[in-house]
Amino acid sequence: MISGHPSSPSVVAEGAFAGRTLDDVAAEFGRAFMGERAPSATSFPLLFKVIDARSRLSVQVHPSEATQPLTGGEPKTEMWRVISGGGPIFAGLKPGTTSETVAENVQSGRFEESLVRHQARPGLTLFIPGGLVHAIGEDVVLYEVQQSSNTTFRLYDWGRVDANGKPRELHVASALKAIDYTLPTPESRETVTCPFFCFRSVEADGEVKVAARPDTFTALYIVGERRSVLVPANCAASIPARGTVFVTTLGE
Repeated sequence: MISGHPSSPSVVAEGAFAGRTLDDVAAEFGRAFMGERAPSATSFPLLFKVIDARSRLSVQVHPSEATQPLTGGEPKTEMWRVISGGGPIFAGLKPGTTSETVAENVQSGRFEESLVRHQARPGLTLFIPGGLVHAIGEDVVLYEVQQSSNTTFRLYDWGRVDANGKPRELHVASALKAIDYTLPTPESRETVTCPFFCFRSVEADGEVKVAARPDTFTALYIVGERRSVLVPANCAASIPARGTVFVTTLGE
């Protein structure tokens, strides 16, 4: 929905900057556009997605700031807000799980036994820090806020194979280095606040007012319209909207 990452850049559709990528505009205007909290003055720091998982996605883990030097790639902390669907979500490892358990259960095809299962429901909100093992199950539509990163270590793929009988590539060695076994099982929360982003949900009855603030941009997702709006730092705006609106700013 909104991305400055080179792998999936958002492009300005209209106006004086039409045709330019979000990261290009962010680089030109720096923190005046992104806000004083932005970790870089030249790169847009977050990425926003809507994921429609009609079938079960692979089990993954992403590096954190602590493990990135060991694994390479880009650190990625994220969060999920379920919009619709009632399928499973897997987030976290069961107590007592070790690297040896993970390796054995991946090899034997029993890795689901190590995962904590959550039941998706509209409004379920889970914080997924780098290092937490996770997977989105079938019949789940959710909104994701994440650090701007494209690094994913695929740990397990439910035994699936392609038309030629070949499984997808796994990244077990890197995943084992990235897993943080000290992370607790995530529980649903109303808001998410972390060093990278702050997320909340509001109900709008005609408009959402965004105040000008020098510290951060404001990203809105209007759920009923499936529409995203990005309000730059130092800009005030009144956005027409009704129903549920997800509001995200940079972390504190």
